[in-house]
Parts: sequence; structure tokens; C-alpha cells
Amino acid sequence: MNNLLTFTSRPAAILFFRIFGLCLLITGLVTAALNITLGGLTPTIWILLGLGSFMGAICNTLFAIRYHIENKDLRK
Repeated sequence: MNNLLTFTSRPAAILFFRIFGLCLLITGLVTAALNITLGGLTPTIWILLGLGSFMGAICNTLFAIRYHIENKDLRK
């Protein structure tokens, strides 16, 4: 469990969620503009998935801050 938490606090994981969220959001906007569905998902679902990915980035950033503060206290 600790290895997973350490992985999610790395900047690469946070960057992945940001880029993935942006791609999903752009996909939702394009499908809405063209009035089509991709993969059986409506544009609303694509946009909500993108926002969920941004929430993952925010949670990972908060965890990185928490992880840094906890490790800082252990060094004292």
C-alpha cells in the first residue's frame, strides 16, 4: 500500500492525470460540436470523465503535499 501511495505522489502521476483529463475534455467538446458519439459515450460523459481526471490530479497533488509534510516531520 505504501508503494502505491508513494507512486501517486510523484509528479509524473499528477501530470498523467492532467494530460488525460485535458484529452477527455477536448474529446467531449469536439463530439459536442459535431453532435456525434464515440464509443457509445455522449459528450456529457466525456466531459465528466475529464473533470474526474482533474479531480484525480487534485487529490494526487494534495497527497503529495501531505506526504512531504509527513516525511519532513520524521526527519526531526
